[in-house]
Amino acid sequence: MEDGKNKLVVADTGWAQDIPDWLLEEVKCERLLLGLEVAKENQNGVGNAEACAYLFTRSLAGPMSSELTDAYIYLTAKLMKRRGMMLPEFMKKKLEQGLIECERRELNNLKQTLYQKRGGEIGHPIITAMRALKNNKPVTPPESRKVCRQGNLSEF
Repeated sequence: MEDGKNKLVVADTGWAQDIPDWLLEEVKCERLLLGLEVAKENQNGVGNAEACAYLFTRSLAGPMSSELTDAYIYLTAKLMKRRGMMLPEFMKKKLEQGLIECERRELNNLKQTLYQKRGGEIGHPIITAMRALKNNKPVTPPESRKVCRQGNLSEF
């Protein structure tokens, strides 16, 4: 997109087309849910699925730190469990264990970086209207729909 809004930031665009469809669907759902949480303050607006999609392409591009690797395993396990998918034993173990402080810090830093690189808040007609209502501003018609082809996220 010309304005950079709504793009899916990946570590290596050469691997973007290999992001699983189920993960892209999770990104779309999380973005809408995070965007509709208009009452929450200090929300960085980047969900686990979006971070997981980035880490997917990052892991295929080359070695990652142990903190990011463990965060990736944890996020993937969490998303797969939510979708009712079977988890390998090492993922079950990491899910039970959770993230340790340095992994959580690395993940939060990654989410903040992704938020900035994608251009901030997600633009969507429903989210824009909800934000306007929250701020007591008049709701204006949305811009013409623009398509973002990176990662099949044409609506987000």
